[in-house]
Amino acid sequence: MAGISIPTISLESLDTAAHRAESVRTVGQALEQSGFFIVTDHGISADQIADCYRVAKAFFMLPEEAKHSYHQPESNGQRGFTEFGREHAKDSAQPDLKEFYQIGRENSDTLPPNVWPSDPPEFREMIGGLYRQLEGIGMALLGACGEHLGLAPEFLPRLANGSDSILRVIHYPPIEPSAASATRSAAHQDINFITLLIQATEGGLELQSPEGEWVAIEAEPNQLIVDSCDMLANLTNGQFRSTMHRVVNPPDLAKRRLSMPFFMHPTRDTDLTPLPACIERTSGQADYPSWTAGEFLAKRLAEIGLG
Repeated sequence: MAGISIPTISLESLDTAAHRAESVRTVGQALEQSGFFIVTDHGISADQIADCYRVAKAFFMLPEEAKHSYHQPESNGQRGFTEFGREHAKDSAQPDLKEFYQIGRENSDTLPPNVWPSDPPEFREMIGGLYRQLEGIGMALLGACGEHLGLAPEFLPRLANGSDSILRVIHYPPIEPSAASATRSAAHQDINFITLLIQATEGGLELQSPEGEWVAIEAEPNQLIVDSCDMLANLTNGQFRSTMHRVVNPPDLAKRRLSMPFFMHPTRDTDLTPLPACIERTSGQADYPSWTAGEFLAKRLAEIGLG
């Protein structure tokens, strides 16, 4: 992987005084260099992941009319079902070759309630349970990110406490030959603080190296891929990278792909003005704008066709 080194940490090491400092350094350096790292020992079992993909596939195999009954246009795609070809990457007019289902925090102050499919009946239990586990893991990782920046370990988790983080369950159907000129997910950067990605059912994820080379990245079974995103890059004045990545089409167009990224957001009133210490460690001036996470999110949702 020319120009890219993607390290691995054990989540359990963050709870061990003898190993925490080393893992914090590994996380911080990874987000400064490639924007990605891999997490093991996160407590989500392989059987649980398989069950989540099983219920996800069962939902996406429903008739189109049944799936569309869970579409919530008033949520701008942040709840329920979003149809195939709706979302596109920023600065791309061509829609991605995917459909997805999104859930968020129960009892959100800013978004409608979650909408849960009745078929398959275990969707809520499986996917809702996964959401809660990923949120807990994300909080621990944000603590490590902040500690590397010289902040109190609770600084970044506090900004995300009670936020509208999203679990997106994505289905990339088999690709019709007539659509092969489009991409499953065009090159983009994620909007939020950090993204936690359980290994997908098929490959295709690539990230862009600092030299512009596209490099395939895949988690082994039962690993999480974690990347830092645009809001965290804004807050750190670019000290943490938000790396361009994409999902390319498979050689066998008949293969479908499922994935489950967890987008960890700060609360909407979070001030994303670059932190003074990060400004000092980077260019010496604020290279990113001052705005709230809510303002940032609204702008980006509009840019990708969900606003």
